Amino acid sequence: MPTVLIVAASPLDQDRLRLGAEVKGIRHALQRSRNRENWRIESNEATTVDDLRRALLDHRPAVVHFSGHGGGPGGLCFEDQNGLTHATDTIPLAKLLHHFRAEVKCVVLNACYSEHQAEVIRREIDTVVGMNSSIDDGAAIKFAIAFYDAIFAGTDFRAAFDLACTTLELHNLPDTNVPVILFGNSANKQKLLYNAQVPDLEQFLLAYVNTPYLERARLTTTGDAILPMVERHYGDRMLCLIDTVRVNSLQNLVDDIWRVAVTVCSSEKSADTEFYCRVSNRSILLEWEASVGLWSVPLGTFIALGGAEVVARVEAELDDYYNFDFQNHSTTYQSIKMRTITQQSLHGYVQKHTALHGKLWTS
Repeated sequence: MPTVLIVAASPLDQDRLRLGAEVKGIRHALQRSRNRENWRIESNEATTVDDLRRALLDHRPAVVHFSGHGGGPGGLCFEDQNGLTHATDTIPLAKLLHHFRAEVKCVVLNACYSEHQAEVIRREIDTVVGMNSSIDDGAAIKFAIAFYDAIFAGTDFRAAFDLACTTLELHNLPDTNVPVILFGNSANKQKLLYNAQVPDLEQFLLAYVNTPYLERARLTTTGDAILPMVERHYGDRMLCLIDTVRVNSLQNLVDDIWRVAVTVCSSEKSADTEFYCRVSNRSILLEWEASVGLWSVPLGTFIALGGAEVVARVEAELDDYYNFDFQNHSTTYQSIKMRTITQQSLHGYVQKHTALHGKLWTS
């Protein structure tokens, strides 16, 4: 039976927190759950580091939940034998969890500025939840209860995280963007802050991947103009229906262009992939050429793919390589090799008999 180990500490020399209310709320979440016979909760209050070590040995928990004060790089605030602050450095704490990494699947640090600890702990534990700034005591309690409502209902940690953040939104609390979930080595070291656009993206991408290939153009930024290219790219490939699309991480490249890493799941298998989307308010369209890896991608996406380093100048030289839609079109397009200011190699095509083509010939 998996165990949630709650360790709570509110030293006498720190602002008092309603830790009892948080522990009580998590216990009530289990009591309300239909799966209450499948989980167990163990709790330690006024926790010292020795209490934590002994509790890990005794209970071998699947989830470790810390509730209390955090000090960023200064560490988490446990208690000493006199009930005063004992700030615990992150490295020894991660080393302690290392010894229990076979059992511990998730660590929740429900404490202010605990993202610093989460970044280190995820080297040992696959899923870690932290806070990227201060969080109101009431919001922290709401987040914890909603998180475990979802866990005890059978969701995974990522879905529970999203639901807990959505709960803060529903209560009009200002700390919706404070929680952050980080994934460790076996999950490609991703980090995801809650983003209200995630549900919209998942819904859009699920609709996109289940849309017949030749009808997908209407869901792209280019529209029907790419229909011939879409037809050639997919050919007579059979459509595989997808059950779910889960956003794993988001990266805002520039303006309204996002790189979206997802896991797509069917009844038979799952796979990780990336899409490039243009998100404007709640309108979402796919940058199709970038997503399927075809050149040339739209200019805005091309610039965006450079991340923070926008290309100011490239060195170009004439080439004789023609692929995809440019095969057999050497009389219309000139193939060029390019190198960016960061020495990244690129390949592209320039239409002949244009001003830009003339500059290439004369430079």
